[in-house]
Amino acid sequence: MTMWQSRKKGIDVSTTPSGISASFGDGEAAAFIAGEELLSKDSIPDENQRATCFSCEQVLVDVYCHACGQRNDNYRRSIFALGLETFASVFSLENRIWRTWMSLIIRPGKVSREFADGRRTIWTSPVRIYLAMSIILFGYMSLTETHIFSVRTDIVARDSMTGNVQYMDDQSVKLAPKFGFFRRQAEIDTLNANTDFDRVSRLMKGTPKQVFVYNGDPTQLNASLNDENLKTYGVWPKEEKDQPDADTEITSKRNRALSSYSDNVENALSVYNDILSLTRNPETIGDRIIKAHEQGKQLDLFNELHPSVNENGKAATRDSLEILDQRLSNLGLTRASFNILPTNIEQGLSINLGEGQIGDLNLSQVDIQRISVQVLRNPALLNEGISRYLPRIMFLMMPLAAFIGIGFIRGRRNALLYDHLVHAAYIHAVTFGFLVVLILLAQWTPIPASFNIFLIGMMIYLPLSAKRMFQRGWFKTIIASYGIATIYALVMLIVVTILTATSVKQAVEMGQL
Repeated sequence: MTMWQSRKKGIDVSTTPSGISASFGDGEAAAFIAGEELLSKDSIPDENQRATCFSCEQVLVDVYCHACGQRNDNYRRSIFALGLETFASVFSLENRIWRTWMSLIIRPGKVSREFADGRRTIWTSPVRIYLAMSIILFGYMSLTETHIFSVRTDIVARDSMTGNVQYMDDQSVKLAPKFGFFRRQAEIDTLNANTDFDRVSRLMKGTPKQVFVYNGDPTQLNASLNDENLKTYGVWPKEEKDQPDADTEITSKRNRALSSYSDNVENALSVYNDILSLTRNPETIGDRIIKAHEQGKQLDLFNELHPSVNENGKAATRDSLEILDQRLSNLGLTRASFNILPTNIEQGLSINLGEGQIGDLNLSQVDIQRISVQVLRNPALLNEGISRYLPRIMFLMMPLAAFIGIGFIRGRRNALLYDHLVHAAYIHAVTFGFLVVLILLAQWTPIPASFNIFLIGMMIYLPLSAKRMFQRGWFKTIIASYGIATIYALVMLIVVTILTATSVKQAVEMGQL
């Protein structure tokens, strides 16, 4: 038995029982040529390979041993080189991956169906393409500090006001929160550069205004309110037949009429207080109205409007006053009817966030306002849990989608769990690809990152892909596609909510919020 060394490749090749002649003759030459061709067929460095298997010494005919399955590679090279090879393998730019993506885009469901049916050499595997897109999407988001969602706010003039908000008082402005998707932290910092967060915090706490308060008892407004009045005011219920107890029916109708009357009064009162919030010094307007009434006058609210109320606001206020007086007249009331009610100074909250609880952590309204301002400054505090765990959660959501899918579409021929897993993996890869394109367009072009574009795109793609994959009728395909998507979205919403709440709680406990 002889041993020869390839001078060109430096390959150690031993003869085997299958026969290479002891002399350097035709058999050995043939083996030498076969080894050269074998080692040249792949991207593995030739110095890390042999013509025979490292484990069982069988003569190799491919990268993997046909006898034991071991890869023809001793991996004896730098970690950096191995990393580059792994990266190149995952993101291989071979024709197959381009062919796969082209079919995924223009013929939804074709790749999934054929791969599940066994045609696997012409298509990139679903796991490989999923992992590649997952690394691209979440890697890009991490490197560029892109947040899945963020909230920022502008300070704008109220709808009826006009002027430069910088010089307007707090009563004349409001907060205009805006949700954003896939914004970079650098972009958010630029948008927030000119935001007065002290004023944002102040507006969240609210501006004082005086309002009339109605306690819900209509007899307090009109002591003579009786059944005939209620019928005149159009709140008496219509006649109902076959009532066994007339007295009980009259009482029931009266109670319903009083409730309806009370609702109408409260609606009128709400309009009244909205108008008062547009006046000068709204924290004292109630006192001035009552004082004028005591003097036998009616305060002209139109002349009490804030100077920053624009022409459209004035016209709308004039119309509202006319409508208010008409509604009150229909109820047998006037504006003076409200003057006997108690007045109360309330905070006219721009955003009433209330109170809350996260686990065992109780948050007051002040705490929530403070947290909200910090989140507006730095959305990363809200997104940390999502950014950390979402890649792993999405990997688990893939089989979940398959299990949900088998609940809608089943069949031994082409809709086994395996088929759903293949389809779910390709769908997730396409979803990630769609998001990558959308993010890049939004961040580097004038096109906004509209979440609606993503939703519409997926609503079109899902039934098209499912139709070709499972070969069912359109009605069942559409119902199944949107049913699966709805359940999937609800699960994701719960997961994202939990992750967000956890991030907020941890940030509060660590003193970051």
